[in-house]
Amino acid sequence: MNYDLIIIGGGPAGISAGIYAARKKIKTLLIAKQLGGQPAEAWEIENYLGFEKISGVDLAQKFAEHLKKFSADIKIKEKESVDKIIKNASNEFEINAGKNIYQTKTIIVATGSSPRRLNIPGEENFIGRGVVFCATCDAPIFSGKSVAVIGAGNSGMNAVLQLTKYAKKIYLINKYPDLSKGDSMYAEQIKQSPLVEIINNSLPKEIKGDKFVSGLIIENSETKANQELAVEGVFVEIGSLPSLQFLSDLVEYNQKGEIIINPENNMSSQSGIFAAGDATNIPHKQIIIAAGEGAKAALGAYYYLTKIK
Repeated sequence: MNYDLIIIGGGPAGISAGIYAARKKIKTLLIAKQLGGQPAEAWEIENYLGFEKISGVDLAQKFAEHLKKFSADIKIKEKESVDKIIKNASNEFEINAGKNIYQTKTIIVATGSSPRRLNIPGEENFIGRGVVFCATCDAPIFSGKSVAVIGAGNSGMNAVLQLTKYAKKIYLINKYPDLSKGDSMYAEQIKQSPLVEIINNSLPKEIKGDKFVSGLIIENSETKANQELAVEGVFVEIGSLPSLQFLSDLVEYNQKGEIIINPENNMSSQSGIFAAGDATNIPHKQIIIAAGEGAKAALGAYYYLTKIK
């Protein structure tokens, strides 16, 4: 099956790109494991234009519904993921997605990112048995329990605030001296909560337990002293990494493994491959920025297609 544009990813960047591509009447296919992306994992969103406060699930659903209004002008393949991309002799691209193979003149990569791991003893063993990466998904499971949140950026503080509705005790493990890495509004709410104990200048060293998590060992980065916390859950909130294995060496990446793009049109180092959202080297990972970048990438692809035609 041949297309002028294939968008890979169904989060804010991919959906925004899809809407703009449909409006430009580009022959487009959007491939996504699921529509909505990371916003669906956010508890509440208060910084997206037009919504004073909205749940992440509701916002993601609105994104998906908006895209589907253009179903006459864009084909959507959900529950499908890309395994490999090959550039052929005609300078077009072949996309292998499971049993399906697609041909396209241009690509927009909008696959977002996946959670970073702690890479400490016990983490892998207890995934799904106390070690979790999504507070929105799993916070209710820890009702009445003591938990630790690793990471004090916006994602970590957001997880803490969600957990205050369920957990009886929350330890916020912060490798920095204070809570200056996230929004001050979140930091103030956390400081005022009697359920939260902030432990600064500390790093996780080991997750302990039998069948399920029962403890977390942390180390003070200044004194090197160890402390064991009695917790039944460890929420890992230390950022994310782009999911770009399928691209191999087709494009250039920065040191973080993000796609380097031209800020004017979102094209990568490979002609015909554009990228948008958290998978790129844009400095701020925000829903509204990803949506804007998706629109910009679609327009970049549109003008590129007009030139090569």
